[in-house]
Amino acid sequence: MMVYVSKYPKGKNYFSTVWRAGPFLAALAFGSYGVPMKGEAATRVNVDPLVFQTYKASVVLLTSSLLIVVNNLMANFESTENKDPSVKTFNPWSIYDFTPWAFVSASMWVPGGTAGVYAIRRAGLAISVGLWSCVIVILSFVWGVLVFHEKQRSGVRGAMKALAVLCTGLCGIAYFSSFEAESKSERQQWDKVTKHAEKENIEVRESTPLMELADAEKENSMSLDFETYPHCGVPPHSHQTIHIDPPAFLCPDGRPKKHTIHIPEYNIGICMAVLNGVFAASIMVPLHYAPPSATQGVGYSMSFGIAAVVVVLAVWIIRWLFHSSLYLRSDRDDHMGNKGSTDIIVALSKGYKSLPSFHVREMWRSGLLSGLLYSVGNLMGIVSIQRLGNFMGYSLNQSSIIVSGLWGIFYYKEISGVLHMLGFLLSACVVFVGILLLSREHV
Repeated sequence: MMVYVSKYPKGKNYFSTVWRAGPFLAALAFGSYGVPMKGEAATRVNVDPLVFQTYKASVVLLTSSLLIVVNNLMANFESTENKDPSVKTFNPWSIYDFTPWAFVSASMWVPGGTAGVYAIRRAGLAISVGLWSCVIVILSFVWGVLVFHEKQRSGVRGAMKALAVLCTGLCGIAYFSSFEAESKSERQQWDKVTKHAEKENIEVRESTPLMELADAEKENSMSLDFETYPHCGVPPHSHQTIHIDPPAFLCPDGRPKKHTIHIPEYNIGICMAVLNGVFAASIMVPLHYAPPSATQGVGYSMSFGIAAVVVVLAVWIIRWLFHSSLYLRSDRDDHMGNKGSTDIIVALSKGYKSLPSFHVREMWRSGLLSGLLYSVGNLMGIVSIQRLGNFMGYSLNQSSIIVSGLWGIFYYKEISGVLHMLGFLLSACVVFVGILLLSREHV
């Protein structure tokens, strides 16, 4: 998640209600923007994570543009009504205030956000948001203490105690979120699906992509999802597996083997949640190097919105070229190494057709809602940091794990059993206490 720092002068504030509600609205929005990612529309079309991230980036740019328009109008009004030019609440933004440091932030947000979409759809909303929120707080603390040498109230010992409390809550979240909500018969059905995929005799060639899912497994899993879990993209703890076939260059004789490695998608989702936390914790770092004129007010949000769309387009181009290179290599193997411009054009065409669909009719509502909630949380995160300070405001924003936990428990049924639910909520409260202890360490 993304937050920006701006130092407004102290004085009369026309938005005192927004100041007070900022942290709570940020937590509510950040804890809810992942809900559409597991909705029925996303499940029906099996939306690609990068597609959903593209929707989010587009909405971030749109909302940032609207905020800039409002900000500039208010700045003009303030300049005409304010008798003291030294006191400003709004700072006008122009294209000359764009900072290239926004590309650094966007380069971490796009892959991190894509990994977050995958984590929510495969591991679950509650555990995914819980994991990356804790990672964000811990790494943000490390950035502040070790890199930027921010002073701590209780020294290293106090900081380590706060981290210990936070890690205790994190272990509780991971433990109670691992309990599966599936019945014995449902697990047996998933086992049948997996065994059926293992029996598929797929010819493995040197040009075959490393990661591919069996079509039969996809179809069976989709039907099971809607029958048992009508709100979510996969069962709370997915038994789907990704089959990885070793490439030829890893085999002793240069020929690919029939051996296949099965990795549960739930485990990959957990790793993706941690990866998203690592990227999100570092998004704020470029703010320390950007010029002050670029970080005042909502100016950095506009720079970030532009950079996010550019980075998303670059990722799509890289993905297209990668798919095209696989087709080109396959065609050249079939034609005994013959090369030609026609082969390249055909490969580019095949690579483009292999890209996932945006499913605009089915996904525009979910994509718009998710991006809008993220933008609201982002804006309220700015407000909370301006009012409460960097560590306190940013840490309170991470209380979104409680909101996402409630969504995961009561809406997606990701955790079964009253004791398990209470254990998860208690662990989330422990994490929140650890977050507050960390925030108190900042001087």
